[in-house]
Amino acid sequence: MLSWASPLALAGPLGFAGDLPEWAPAVGYAGAASLGLLVLFWLLSGALGYERSLGLRIIRAERVPRGARMLCAVCWAIAGVALLLLNLGYHSLALVIATAAASFLGLLLLLVQYSSIFGTTSIIGVVLGVAALIVVQSVATGFQHEFERRVLGVYAHINVTRSSGMAEYRRFEAYLRTRPGVTGASPFVYYAMMLAPYDPEGGRTDDLRLASVLVKGIEPETAAEVIDLPAHLQRGSGRAIPLPVLRSDFELMPVPDRESDELPPAIAATPDPRGAGWYERAMSHYAEVPAAKKRIPGEIRGDLLDDDVWPEEHAAGEPAARFDASALPTIFVGATLARELGLQEDSLVMVVDPGSSFDASSEPEFQYYRVAGIFQAGFQEYDSRLVYVHIKELQRFKYRGRDQVSGVDLRLQHPDLAPQVGASIRAALPGREYQVLEWQNLNENLFKSIRLQKNIITVILSLVITVATFNVLSALWTMVVRRTNDVAILMSMGATGPQVARIFQVTGMAIGLSGAAAGVLFGLVLCWLVSLYGYTLDPEVYFIEELPVEFSLAQIGWILGMTLAICFVATLPPSLRAAKLRPVEGLRYE
Repeated sequence: MLSWASPLALAGPLGFAGDLPEWAPAVGYAGAASLGLLVLFWLLSGALGYERSLGLRIIRAERVPRGARMLCAVCWAIAGVALLLLNLGYHSLALVIATAAASFLGLLLLLVQYSSIFGTTSIIGVVLGVAALIVVQSVATGFQHEFERRVLGVYAHINVTRSSGMAEYRRFEAYLRTRPGVTGASPFVYYAMMLAPYDPEGGRTDDLRLASVLVKGIEPETAAEVIDLPAHLQRGSGRAIPLPVLRSDFELMPVPDRESDELPPAIAATPDPRGAGWYERAMSHYAEVPAAKKRIPGEIRGDLLDDDVWPEEHAAGEPAARFDASALPTIFVGATLARELGLQEDSLVMVVDPGSSFDASSEPEFQYYRVAGIFQAGFQEYDSRLVYVHIKELQRFKYRGRDQVSGVDLRLQHPDLAPQVGASIRAALPGREYQVLEWQNLNENLFKSIRLQKNIITVILSLVITVATFNVLSALWTMVVRRTNDVAILMSMGATGPQVARIFQVTGMAIGLSGAAAGVLFGLVLCWLVSLYGYTLDPEVYFIEELPVEFSLAQIGWILGMTLAICFVATLPPSLRAAKLRPVEGLRYE
């Protein structure tokens, strides 16, 4: 059984790793099952008999060093007091280092009381390897999950877009809400623009603080179904700000749906939520709306065509009325952008469409807005570049006032359902006219690099554990050589080779199990210290402000399994060496 199960047991961690071939998890689960069979076979073959007693006796300390118990209690007391101070808010790097050092010394002194010098040195090697792997895995997992959470707070789980815009987006939204797993849907428009603070008293913008921004137009009534903007506003502004404060009095020009044969069958079969005859009613309403509410940025006003006519001082659309706080459309800006431009709530900004005129034939199109809230998504890229306006405002710029959108955002019951739901939507929208983008593909390179780094670091630190197990192997080999006479006496009394081998296997596995358990404990203490200290990061480099730490039972489980499997393999050479020893060779010089 050992000939095939031992190598296969090393593949156990593949069952819990990600981004591997399809066959890897199956091999990993087979490895974990093999490790379980090995342990069961080991226990049922006599490890609970006299082999266990003799094996543990080999590494048992003959006597407790003087003062070890007192020093151990002092170290644990220091670590406990330091942890209490950290929990009370006394954050200090020196305090963190003192806590880690006291914890390690306490652990070392505890091991010295129960194991020999050979055993303690071997156990400490395993402890350091396991603790390092747990800390690095927890930080890497924290980075991965924190990035995912912050990306999903700003972007939907899936978005369905059309490059030339969707006029039938209400029918798309109604259909997509019926898809299995979909819990929310909302239309959106994206547009790249320029933003600058505006001083209403001086009547000018601050050109030195002009920023390039990505403007997202959202529908306030449904946006909270797909993104976490209310929570971000609470964090950035310090108070709850309802999304309907995003306002726009612009009236969109109705756009008729395309013919049914030009639409995907699933959309053609979905009735418009506005009912039959909606287009005629909408056009009648649009014709009655005052021209001031339909004016597109950059459009030449009819009352300015006559040089002899000067517009009234407070005419609609002119500065005096435009800068009335009750008349301006509103905007949400990110916390980093607000800090860089010196913005706060009720500040005025000018948003310019740089793509409206690439030559000098016309003036650039722009619009003034009042800042209604500051959001903090916790991701530097979004807080410094993303802004939100009412969806009508971007339809006004990007689609020249027509009622079209870029696409529809979707939120699912669980983010991991995105690939399956996305595939079903693609099947319902054949061809290349529509694009379906899952959140995993939105920042694909970022997520891939994080997972790749996590896997590489795991492999490198697994080598540290492997090196530590060589200490176990060398210590066991030395013990076999030193106890040749004892082994010979046992075999002369009737002990078989497998029974002798199990004695040293018990010794090696005791070292591995003690080191793995102590390493997990020390690693969790280090993770707790990092979390309490709140190590700050440069958000311009790492995109987040604080080092995240997150661990899971599955993660700890596969680290324990891998460590025990490697330690078990390390016990085989010295155990087989002891099993093959001839009694006459051990007693020759006695």
